[in-house]
Amino acid sequence: MPQAIATTSSERLLSVYSPVNCMRHAGKLATIDDAMNSPAPTLGTFHREKSRDFTIGLVMGWLVYLNDLLNLKKPMSEDQIEMCAIEITDTFYSLKMSDLAYLFRRIISGQYGEFYESLTISKVLTFFREYFDERCKHAARESERRHADFSSLDTFNYSRNLERVWHGESERS
Repeated sequence: MPQAIATTSSERLLSVYSPVNCMRHAGKLATIDDAMNSPAPTLGTFHREKSRDFTIGLVMGWLVYLNDLLNLKKPMSEDQIEMCAIEITDTFYSLKMSDLAYLFRRIISGQYGEFYESLTISKVLTFFREYFDERCKHAARESERRHADFSSLDTFNYSRNLERVWHGESERS
């Protein structure tokens, strides 16, 4: 995938990963797991393969989309959108474009609460932090589950055998 991003024109990438295009497909993302396991590139991939400015511009496009779609009395200004995009790009670079689509879908549907007719940098960054924390917890649970599944397949399960020895249930004790 990184090779494709490096060789694809910026205009084509902006079209493919535009919020309008991605939100058309966001219905396929029913869970955090779906967003995490999507083959979409991360913000960090765009930063590495294109540039930081390209990535900030891409995120700004998403924030402008959100700003317009919510039709609030006090939307974010252009400067606020840029500052917010910089913070998102620098802090949440491990999020995939599918994460952005899933997160924005949740924001638009009201899962993060009321906006009270305004959108601010702190509100948007709070949405991102909450989502990122939830995503990290989900990833940790999945990793623990996969580890437990793998460990249970081990023919010599150390933890079970150590417990048996400790409780004197072993033939050698």
